[in-house]
Amino acid sequence: MPGWNRRDALYLLSAAALPVPVWAEEPWAAKKPAEWSEKELQHILTDSPWAKPVSVTVGSSIPSAGGGGRGRGGRGGGGGVSMPSADAGGAMESGAGGGGRGVTNDGPAAAPSIIYTVRWMSALPMKLAFVYSKMGAEASTSPQAKAFVEKDDQFYIVNVSGPPRRGEAPAERPRKLTPKVEAEIKEATTLSWKGHDKLQPLVVQVSQTNSFAFSFSFPRTHIIELEDKEVEFSTKLGELSIRRKFKLKDMMYEGKLAL
Repeated sequence: MPGWNRRDALYLLSAAALPVPVWAEEPWAAKKPAEWSEKELQHILTDSPWAKPVSVTVGSSIPSAGGGGRGRGGRGGGGGVSMPSADAGGAMESGAGGGGRGVTNDGPAAAPSIIYTVRWMSALPMKLAFVYSKMGAEASTSPQAKAFVEKDDQFYIVNVSGPPRRGEAPAERPRKLTPKVEAEIKEATTLSWKGHDKLQPLVVQVSQTNSFAFSFSFPRTHIIELEDKEVEFSTKLGELSIRRKFKLKDMMYEGKLAL
């Protein structure tokens, strides 16, 4: 698996936006990672204690490498909603069957929404789900997968991604933010929990495949503990605001808090 690294996680996760079933017993508690099915892996990556969807009203802009662009309404399809382009003028679609902003015979249409996913990519279950999604059974014996999973991260790494857009070829390389935009995003992004100073990311990365994904690396200068009960991620990308709370008691894996 030459050239595989954390950046590949941005590419894979930006496209993981399919609906997942409800499980009688959660796979991370009931099975070993090598036994997780494709559907269970999708469940962990998109709707689990470490990965939470956020519904955001269409009409906000997100920053591109050189600034920001505003999405336009459009009709979507498939099992979810698709994402505005990180480039100016990108299309925005809704899988709910409605169009974008506009006027119908019944009056103004309600603004559609799109689904983003916030993921703790430094959490062990997310690392495991990622490598098994990418490599299948090979992940059990791959030295690269082992090194990735066992790496002692110095950061809390939180990823934000949107669902894929149809009919567009993936970009060949990650996008690069201008220093000004990167500084603005860092300033507007936090991890917060009661009784502690807010954390801001030291590193921000962005990729553009047929969707988009931002990755935020927060220093572990303040350790989040189970007694803190809840932690909130918040960011502002252009005019787009995303906030998501996570319950720490649910983020236990093999008897430990997995962040």
